[in-house]
Amino acid sequence: MGKTYLIGEYSEKYLKKLKGEERYGTTGVLLGQATPSKTYIIFAARTPLKDEAELPPDNPDEMNASDIEWMAEHARQVSRMLPGGILVLGIFLIRPAKMSKEEAQDIFRKLTNAVESAVAKERLWNFAEDEPPERIVLQIYADSKKMKLRIFDIHNPQTPPKLIDYKSSSLTSAWQLVEATINVDIHIPVAATAENQLEKNSLKGLNVWAKQMMQSNYLIGGYYKDAESIIGEGSKKKTPVEIQFLTSPPEISPDDTVAVIESCGSGIYVKGTVRCRAYLHGSKAKVKDAIQSLKRDVLNTVYVRCEMVCEDRIVNKGGDAGDSATHRAPHRVFASTLPSGVAFCDYGFSDEGSKDLEERYKELLDYDLHPAQLERVEETMLEEMGVSPTKEPELKLFEEEEEEVIIETGFKYTGMAAAAGVGVIAIAVSVIVYFIAGSV
Repeated sequence: MGKTYLIGEYSEKYLKKLKGEERYGTTGVLLGQATPSKTYIIFAARTPLKDEAELPPDNPDEMNASDIEWMAEHARQVSRMLPGGILVLGIFLIRPAKMSKEEAQDIFRKLTNAVESAVAKERLWNFAEDEPPERIVLQIYADSKKMKLRIFDIHNPQTPPKLIDYKSSSLTSAWQLVEATINVDIHIPVAATAENQLEKNSLKGLNVWAKQMMQSNYLIGGYYKDAESIIGEGSKKKTPVEIQFLTSPPEISPDDTVAVIESCGSGIYVKGTVRCRAYLHGSKAKVKDAIQSLKRDVLNTVYVRCEMVCEDRIVNKGGDAGDSATHRAPHRVFASTLPSGVAFCDYGFSDEGSKDLEERYKELLDYDLHPAQLERVEETMLEEMGVSPTKEPELKLFEEEEEEVIIETGFKYTGMAAAAGVGVIAIAVSVIVYFIAGSV
């Protein structure tokens, strides 16, 4: 029995609307969930134009490198808004009839590879061997009723795309929500050779924590549940399932036992509490799939918040952090955008309000968000737990001889020049902190 591909009614109506505008060359991303037996396309969002007065090229084959890069960047920004279990599955393109088959396959391959490469750069995890190695291209013929779905093998990008059949579906029921509250306390050594303490390369230090998180055990309702069992088993309706993760030091492989000596000029601390969630379709979603999707959401949201701090400092404040710095990471706000209840999210800094979130939803997802759709309950929950999202972090500066002190809010910064670590990557001697406590 072959694999089933389903397009949700919301996505189908949206694509038909774009098709009615007859803008040949319009591109966009397809969002959804892929399993070994089924793939669900739940949302489509067109690529915003670089200039509002501009129109897509009449022939998509005329797209230049900057056009492809623009679409890939849009896909990267959209991928940040996705909860666990939901991915950028591929792309769509409104194709003119005069475009040849060879031209179409060439531009599809370029767009698909560019989008996958851009999205993959922000992942701290890898796909499992049993996950489908495919990305979707949906061809929409603006001058006819045809829509064709093709799949590309991302492991073998030069393989010709395969034409497949798809079905329409409401996709409005049987979505299982799993959630977790994670305490984060991460130390990232920064090499003395780094030109900027907040450069994105510094975030490679998150890999050690990511490995630890992926190896962590779990409890469901305070009990261990077999990985092959059904996540919502015993429940008459799809109520949210709360997961608790139990972390331990990562396993050390023989390749990790080689001593490393590296000079460090500074270090970064990421400390606080985050609220994570994942969605799984179907009444028979397994525990192992729920745990995997939720762990990936943890990794994604922590990485994105740290990267956004880097971007904010470098773009808006002139780059380096200076001798000492503390930075509050953006908070996460979900919004249910689909009849199924599946919610996407955005990240907002303390000086941003609902209007900023609405504008980004319109720009990135081509969706008119209403303030009432924003979910701010999570912030209240964390505040009741004793973590105030509005409390300003405390910053203290320590001299070289002074002992390292952990402040109540989780910040510390010591000003020393450089040090060496043996057997580990490095010993941090000056610290920049990304404050996540109270973020959701």
